[in-house]
Amino acid sequence: MKKALLFASLFAANNAMAIEIPDFLDKKEIENATFKCLTEEQKYSAADQKYVDILWQETLKYLEGYAVALSTSDGNCRNSDLTMYQTNTHDLKGPQYMCIMDRRDMKLMVKHIYSVLANPDEAKQCFGAREDVNWIYSPGGELEAKSPVAKWLNRTTFEEFFEKNVTNEEVKKYGREYTKNFYKMVTGDDIKLPDAFPFDVSANSLPNLWASVGWFPMYAEESERNKRNFEKTRGNYAYAEVFGHWGLLRIDEISGEKVGAEVGMVTQRVDSFYPYHNHAISEIYYTMREPACTDEFKNFAVREDSPLVKTISETDTVREVEFDAGMANEEWFWANTSPEKDDLAYFHQNTIHAFQYNGAECHAKPEEKAIVTVWARSNANDKRNDYGTTLLCESADRPNTPAMRGEKIRCDLTKLKY
Repeated sequence: MKKALLFASLFAANNAMAIEIPDFLDKKEIENATFKCLTEEQKYSAADQKYVDILWQETLKYLEGYAVALSTSDGNCRNSDLTMYQTNTHDLKGPQYMCIMDRRDMKLMVKHIYSVLANPDEAKQCFGAREDVNWIYSPGGELEAKSPVAKWLNRTTFEEFFEKNVTNEEVKKYGREYTKNFYKMVTGDDIKLPDAFPFDVSANSLPNLWASVGWFPMYAEESERNKRNFEKTRGNYAYAEVFGHWGLLRIDEISGEKVGAEVGMVTQRVDSFYPYHNHAISEIYYTMREPACTDEFKNFAVREDSPLVKTISETDTVREVEFDAGMANEEWFWANTSPEKDDLAYFHQNTIHAFQYNGAECHAKPEEKAIVTVWARSNANDKRNDYGTTLLCESADRPNTPAMRGEKIRCDLTKLKY
C-alpha cells in the first residue's frame, strides 16, 4: 500500500513538472495558486485511497488533454483552437467561427485547469469520489466490470435507475437498451479525438474515469420540463461532470477567483433528436466519435441577437422568443460535426441550439452507437443567471410539446444580469 501511495505521489509531482503553461497565462500566479474547496476535504482509509488515487490521476489526464486542446494553435488562431459558434446567419453567410481563447470565460477556465495541473497535491484536497451522492449513477455492465474503481464505488446502476426511478414505460424501454449498449457507445475504434488533443481522453484510455465519474440521465424522470422533450431522447441521454460544482473536483475559488468551470462528458444515442433549447451559461462540445455517414451528427445554433429570433413578450427576467424552423433553407442551419471537421462548438449564453443525430441509415445496429463529446460549461459561478437550468423550447402551435423541425418554435431566454 505504501508503495502504491508513493507511486501516486511521484506521478502527481512529475505531472506538475511536465505541464507547459501557455504564455498568455501568468506562470507565477498559476504555479503559486491557492485553492478554496466547495466542501470539506474527504478522508479515506488506506484501502480506499488507492482507488481514489487512480480516479484522481485519470481526472488530471482528462483535464490536461482538454486544456491543451483549447489553448493550442490550430493554424487559424494563436494559442487557441477554432470554434464554430453559430451554424448560419439571417443572410445565409454560413457557419460563424472564432478563436475560442478570444472569450474571457474560456481564458479563465483554461487558467483554472492549468492551476490544478500545476498544483495537483493542493487541488486534490477538493477532490472526492462522491460515493455518498445518490443521484449520480454507474452505467454498470462491461464498463463497470472492467474498472476496479467502479466496482469499489458500487454506485446504483443505470439498470436499477431506469427500473426504480422512471415511470414512463416508453422511456424505461429506451433506457434499458441504452444501458445494455453503453459500453459499446463509449468505446471502440470509431472513438476518435480531434487533432487538437495531445492524447486520447476517451473511455478507451481512461476506463476508470468513464466508469466511475457518476453519470446522470438528466431527462429520464418525470418533470414539467419533459413535456417538451422526446421520449426517445429522454431514455438515451446522460452526462457526467469531472470538474465543477457537481463533479468529482469541486473548487469554489482559485487564488481568490471564483471558478465557473464545469467539465465532463456527454453521450446520446444516434437516431435521436435533442430538442431546441437554451441556457444562461456558455457551453462547449468537442465531438469524439467518427461518423459512419456524412450527415450522422448535426448541430443547430442561432444566437439570441439574430434577426431571425423574434421577441413575443418580455418580463424583467425572461424574453419569450419565436424562431421559424419551417422557413425556406432551414436545412442550411444544420452543420455536420466530426473529429475532423467542425469538431468544436461554442454556444454563447442564450444561444438556441439543438442536436440531430441520425444513424438509422448509417448503422446496422444504431442502438449500439452514440455521439460522444467532451463537454463543458464555463460560467457556472454566476448564479444570478440561473446557471443550472436547461430550458427546452416548445412548439408555437402546440404549447408544452416538443418543438419539431419544420414549425415555429418558442423559447424562454433568460435576461442576463451583469
